[in-house]
Amino acid sequence: MRAFSRAIITLSVARQSSAFTPISRLASKTSTSFYNHNTRMTHRFMSSGGMTEPPQITQIGKDGLQEIIEDIEYSSRAEAGYVVIDVRNVDEIAYTGKLSECVETLPLPVIAQMGAFNMEPEDFEASFGFEKPGLDETIVFTCKAGIRSMHAGQLAGMAGYQNIVNYSGGAMDWFQ
Repeated sequence: MRAFSRAIITLSVARQSSAFTPISRLASKTSTSFYNHNTRMTHRFMSSGGMTEPPQITQIGKDGLQEIIEDIEYSSRAEAGYVVIDVRNVDEIAYTGKLSECVETLPLPVIAQMGAFNMEPEDFEASFGFEKPGLDETIVFTCKAGIRSMHAGQLAGMAGYQNIVNYSGGAMDWFQ
């Protein structure tokens, strides 16, 4: 029973630490070694790109995403200036289906592990099957409920992207 309680506590702590925390808030937290470690890493990574503040991530709802998808479908990604990326895992997308055929799939773990937004355009396209978003494009991230997509937005911001949008409703809202 004791091991079971520890497992629950560990899981609870792990879940809390994986919740979305804006990068700017991480820099202000210094009370634990967890935050000190992450702050140093974030500061070092962000300093190397010359950024001091992460870009703002615009939040949109279902109507906003619907307009963006329609814009891409009726013109093109290049004309619309948007690329929509679903950061759910492939099995999740297989279960619900894609939000639209124009939505690209790039799971959050892959973005983080491969440093996707720091890759060369040719390597990005060869690895993921679609053109790497340009710094002038607006990247719209979506996931199941809007949390992983915020993390993806932060990673894109740290890679130099400025035009970042998060669909906060996610697939749970979209397929409702």
